Amino acid sequence: MAKNYRLIVQQALREVSIEEAADGRYLADLDGKTYELELVPLENSSLFRFRIDGQTTPLAIRRDGMSLDVFIGPDRFVAEIERSAGLLSQSGPAIAGEIRLTAPMTGQVTEVLVAEGDLVSEGDGLLVMVAMKMNNEIRSPASGKITQVSVSPGDAVDQGDLMLVIDSEST
Repeated sequence: MAKNYRLIVQQALREVSIEEAADGRYLADLDGKTYELELVPLENSSLFRFRIDGQTTPLAIRRDGMSLDVFIGPDRFVAEIERSAGLLSQSGPAIAGEIRLTAPMTGQVTEVLVAEGDLVSEGDGLLVMVAMKMNNEIRSPASGKITQVSVSPGDAVDQGDLMLVIDSEST
């Protein structure tokens, strides 16, 4: 039986369904495309090699509560687990209602691009933060109205701290 997940990856909502296949392999359906996955542990290490459709690349995953730091090759992705196990079939639109946008990593807010009451579209820039000496623009995961801004330029944030709230039903 497949398990369904809704993840926020790099500020974009992604839906994935994962089903165990034979021989420790998995079938993952991501955005309507199916991939064959296999995790191959590296000897004397906590790291894995990730094989997707026959192509192999290094993989490391660090979980912190409902957030994952995923390193695939040289690339780092932050994923927040929003919902799991069967909720996709019960859900309506991809994102509806109040969206509480939290810091995807520890860092410092350098610029807030929106104010309470602003209307935003999916993908619009909301704020900029610096983490690991890199500027990261945080984008809106959905269209809606900004109902709360909890950070200001110069604020230090920890991963998971509330930064702003969007009402996706107010467009």
